[in-house]
Amino acid sequence: MKMARETILLKNGKACVLRSVEPEDAEKMIAYMKIMLGETPYLLRSPEEFDYSIEGEAEVLKRRRDDPRALMILAEIDGEIAAVSDVTPMGVKSRTLHRAALGMSVRQDFWRQGIGSAMMERLIAHAQQSGFEQIELEVVTTNRRAIHLYVKYGFQVCGTRPHGMKYPDGSYANDYMMCKTL
Repeated sequence: MKMARETILLKNGKACVLRSVEPEDAEKMIAYMKIMLGETPYLLRSPEEFDYSIEGEAEVLKRRRDDPRALMILAEIDGEIAAVSDVTPMGVKSRTLHRAALGMSVRQDFWRQGIGSAMMERLIAHAQQSGFEQIELEVVTTNRRAIHLYVKYGFQVCGTRPHGMKYPDGSYANDYMMCKTL
């Protein structure tokens, strides 16, 4: 689904454009993901594992944009992607149509500027308008900044998965399953 383009003012006074992701953003999205995957241990892949072609990424973005119940948005500052977030159906089976999954990433250079909150408000509103009854997400238990944001918007920890991720050095990270009833 598409969201109307919106300009917000960040805490540092800079303008930030929130808008739907388009297939034409594929090259920028690949560059963004490689940055994100390199600067945080909280995402599921390493930069090397993100091997989408521009055409492949464009197709993913097109499918997301054209799904009437999904919403994928990005935050752009001075033409650069600062954050990406989405809410998507958990599936197409009748018993899961009420559930949506939420994902969000914000580049470190743009933390603490209000981007996550702005995106969260739009995703929750979209989920409600799309008839979802519950939003779910997974987050590494040590990702305090993200957990704080999710709790602020009414998400609650529903469970902990031990060893949810395994890192190259052999260490593990647990993750929380968090849910918000709409």
